[in-house]
Amino acid sequence: MKMSAFEGLEPPKRQEPAQNWLLTFADLTGLLLCFFILFYTTLTIDRENWQALVGSFAATFSPSAVAVTVVPDGQNNAITVVPVRRSVPYLDTVLRQRMAADATWQTLQGTEDINENAMIYPLNETLLNLDTPANTEAWARLGAAVRTWQTPMAVRVVVPEGADWQAATTQAWALAQAAAKGGARVTAEVKRGTIAQSQWILYGAD
Repeated sequence: MKMSAFEGLEPPKRQEPAQNWLLTFADLTGLLLCFFILFYTTLTIDRENWQALVGSFAATFSPSAVAVTVVPDGQNNAITVVPVRRSVPYLDTVLRQRMAADATWQTLQGTEDINENAMIYPLNETLLNLDTPANTEAWARLGAAVRTWQTPMAVRVVVPEGADWQAATTQAWALAQAAAKGGARVTAEVKRGTIAQSQWILYGAD
């Protein structure tokens, strides 16, 4: 008897369908979910904190940015280029967060000066007496809180016309040195003004 060529062969085994598509599907689903989460957070974000954060990134990664105004066609086609000043609210937020638990500095409140591109903090008169160890330690803590910052910082003493300029210079230098003991790079300034006042200055980068 002649045997068939197919006799003795086992039938092919049933192959299960590949499940590799599930990996791609799960990946795309996860990306889609993340997209909607990010989209939702941009709708509920704190505008002030967001602008401060954006200003910080702009100051860090785009130090030479300019604002360019392009005039539409048909008009005077001169291009206006205006330097963008860096905001300092982000640094103000970080500083106040770091000093929030410090009884001496927790009430520190600054005012942004657009002309100087700086945050100016009026100082309590009691902090100017460095003969008190508590004040010396307080200045050192402030310096330690900002010791890694590259932002220019200063202690400024504003003196009215006719006041003792030399005494103001000595005081500004002493306060700057007290902050420098905490590791900060601080300069001393003396400025003419209408009222006598001591200030802590945070400068933004142009």
